[in-house]
Amino acid sequence: MGALGFQFVSADAAHAWVHAYYNAFVKRQKKLADYKTNPNIALVSFFMCAKTDEEARARADGDTFFQFALRFYGQSADRRRPPAGTVNMWEEYEKWKKANPEQHAASLRGGLIGSPDTIRRKLKKFQESNIDQVVLLNQAGKNRHEDICESLELFAKEVMPEFQEAHPQLLKWKEQVLNREIDLAEIDTTAFTDRYGGTMKGIAPVKQAATQAVRAAE
Repeated sequence: MGALGFQFVSADAAHAWVHAYYNAFVKRQKKLADYKTNPNIALVSFFMCAKTDEEARARADGDTFFQFALRFYGQSADRRRPPAGTVNMWEEYEKWKKANPEQHAASLRGGLIGSPDTIRRKLKKFQESNIDQVVLLNQAGKNRHEDICESLELFAKEVMPEFQEAHPQLLKWKEQVLNREIDLAEIDTTAFTDRYGGTMKGIAPVKQAATQAVRAAE
């Protein structure tokens, strides 16, 4: 069983969690039975690759809908949900974007969204943290099919090959860690426990307004 970071983490957070994961695996492992192990770490990141950063951000404008929807329901009392058909989530999301332009822009800057050079630079930080896999979340929001396909093709052509070539280095590092040849520093992960990266704090007023609207309709 590996670890899937089903959240949108920074390179600093990824570095801390990699250390925590492997230190727990190597130094504090308590197996439930006698089985083979294959430690791996994957994380999810927003993704859109285009010729320029500006074009990529424009094409990925709805990516933060994924975070918005998670927090919209995740923060409700007892995870209660409005009755089906009473809330248009996309309209609520558009309201949130309009009310929180800086937070929305910051979320787009934080993902793997940009030109090949920008994405390459960001991926190198995850590579330095020894992340095994990065799951590219390309279909969040109302992204066009054509944009998604062009994004994947551009990434595969101009970015992916050099990271494939470097994969053996990761496997060597992992082998040394598991054999206790490399001792990883213990890093406090307390600062990186916000599931949604702290980028959606402005959702509360939107959520409250939607709830009031539903009640009024009832």
